[in-house]
Amino acid sequence: MAFSLRWLGQGGFELSDGRVTILLDPYLSDLVERVEGLKRLVPPPILPQEAHPDLFLITHDHLDHLDVDTIAAMDKEGVRFAAPGSCLGKLVELGVKEKDLVRLDRGSAMTLGEFYIEAVYAKHTADSLGFVLSCAGIRAYFSGDTELDESVGRGFICDILFVCINGRWGNMGISEALQLAGRVQAKAVAPHHYGMFAENDADPRPFISGLLKTGRTGFEMQHGQTIRPSDILDSSK
Repeated sequence: MAFSLRWLGQGGFELSDGRVTILLDPYLSDLVERVEGLKRLVPPPILPQEAHPDLFLITHDHLDHLDVDTIAAMDKEGVRFAAPGSCLGKLVELGVKEKDLVRLDRGSAMTLGEFYIEAVYAKHTADSLGFVLSCAGIRAYFSGDTELDESVGRGFICDILFVCINGRWGNMGISEALQLAGRVQAKAVAPHHYGMFAENDADPRPFISGLLKTGRTGFEMQHGQTIRPSDILDSSK
């Protein structure tokens, strides 16, 4: 079993256990520029036409997370789509077959390959989610888009946290993300939701420095880079 992941930019990730592949919130198109005029700063690591995961996982119905241009262009045959209820109608409109839809609401869970996937609360839209994915003995928490309140991250711990830090448009900033890292007792933390749009950017370096002061390992992901969570955790010991 080989738990690996690749940052696709923004809040998007590709995850694999060596047998199955999951795409989480992949933003692979120019949809946001087409609709809102915000030009992407980095090219997608993969093209929509190249994407064919076993599972397409969605946290909420915003353009850079439920990327309708990517879903319209990709080969959806045999791909399962899991999302909160507010996203399901749009997925059907995009040609996803109802038999391939999985509704994930807060508190629900599913299994795929070696992954155990838990849908957790996020403070962003009415039913937006974060996800905790467990694989190879490692619990990785993906915050999705969220602000910080008393319910975010409550009731569970994780080994690695992947957290938004842009601090605007309904997301945590650096100080809130540091608080969340402490709340879930993360050993290692990587920031995301920066570097995609000039109008919604953040500098990850102060966040990494803040983590070091709390005794946690911070690591800055490179766009399109594949990493092994076990290697990150080993470096934090």
